Amino acid sequence: MLPVLLIAILPIIYLIHEYFSDPLSRIPNAHPLSPYTTKWITHHRNRTTEVKAIYTAHRARGPIIRLSPTELSINSLEGLRAIYTQGAFEKHAFYADTFINFHTPNMVGMLENKAHGEQKRLLSGIYAKSYLLRSGDIKILGREMVVRRLGEFLKGVVAKGAVFNVLPVFQAVGMDFTSGFVFGAQGGTRFLEDLASWGVWLGQYEAFKSLSREDRFMGFVERWCLGLCEGVGLLKEDGGLVTQPVVYDRLWEGLEEKKKVSGEDINLKLAVASEILDHLVAGHETTGITITYIMWELSKRPDLQTRLREELATLSGSLRHTEEMEKKLPPLADIDALPLLDAIVRETLRRHAPAPAPLSRVTPPEGAWIHGYYIPGGVQVSSSAYSLHRIEEVFPSPEEWIPMRWMDAKDDKIHDMRRLFYPFGTGGRMCLGNNFAFLEIKLVIAMVYANYLPEVVDDEDIEQHLEFIALPKGRKLMRETLSHPRNPIS
Repeated sequence: MLPVLLIAILPIIYLIHEYFSDPLSRIPNAHPLSPYTTKWITHHRNRTTEVKAIYTAHRARGPIIRLSPTELSINSLEGLRAIYTQGAFEKHAFYADTFINFHTPNMVGMLENKAHGEQKRLLSGIYAKSYLLRSGDIKILGREMVVRRLGEFLKGVVAKGAVFNVLPVFQAVGMDFTSGFVFGAQGGTRFLEDLASWGVWLGQYEAFKSLSREDRFMGFVERWCLGLCEGVGLLKEDGGLVTQPVVYDRLWEGLEEKKKVSGEDINLKLAVASEILDHLVAGHETTGITITYIMWELSKRPDLQTRLREELATLSGSLRHTEEMEKKLPPLADIDALPLLDAIVRETLRRHAPAPAPLSRVTPPEGAWIHGYYIPGGVQVSSSAYSLHRIEEVFPSPEEWIPMRWMDAKDDKIHDMRRLFYPFGTGGRMCLGNNFAFLEIKLVIAMVYANYLPEVVDDEDIEQHLEFIALPKGRKLMRETLSHPRNPIS
């Protein structure tokens, strides 16, 4: 009888011993099973309920919680500093499995900070805010992609009295604008002028996101990107609208020089294509989501639309899509500096973050101290935009969309708000294109509201599907009809 009893209780004794000898045992558990198994967090990940489950656990348990035996979530400024800025922990293997294209590393998929930093230095100058605001290429692209192409599309919608799906349209704008910066206007996409082909591409891309690295290799999306890369040299001297292939040229030249100096066996064609595909993917998806939610939120607030149009009227130059296309675009720096427009974009990125999921890192071999807890090396740690953007001490009424919070906050308060603003990540691994995205979104919204008064027709399934990239649940999100304002902005 005694041996049978011992056999029965030994597993319990083992679990108790493991629990109390575990250095993470003092950290609050997101779920009672968290110290023993990954089943709880895996269950939520499989059901795409991870983001809300972690947020709910933080509200109940505090700023640091244990998700599984070797994984923590941290929801605080202290956590951001330790993981992403001062500590700069290296990325979790998830990124290499999910984001590397052509079996060739790119910045998002690189796990080591050193390799990432070397590649980022090749491109950081052309994505810097100061460069973008004075770039002649960006001015030309803004006039062509936003004022002319988007203007022509919206003009056609109004003429037909049509209703259209906002999300794919503004995703197409994002792809055309980003690819124009990468490849030059003559080498970029023209999906806004061919939405049927864009629908096919989006369908292929949805499938691409769920494929393994092996199955993605040289499939539809990778072959499409490689084709654009291979066409750059052939299109440089074409007539008509021409801008420099800014990103492509800088990346190719930088990697070519690196290959010469280091002697590394770099396949330049695939290394460039892998990096560029990530830029194109990020440039269309998150931008389209953000613009769509801005339009949805503004459609419920006519008074705020009026205030925005009044602010836009203070700009010099023209955002109007009329026969007076020879007028200069307002200075990009002036558009960027508009306080209400900036507040609207920031609040949308806070409330409807297009990338709300945890950004996983791994503690260094020597471990780290966070919130008074020692965390040994090799532990997966993360913070998420969804939870950070809902810390009530910094963002009161976090579920409400309140742009004025960014304009009315006192200096000490706005400082905390900006430090917890996390739609693009933070620290050295922060999204390289954050300034580009901000400028593009502001330019699009400025153009739309200088010319039209959008109205919602259908916003069924508008809630975000909280995956790594949070598209609307219905994908269509909503439909808009547009009318001309009574007092158009010149």
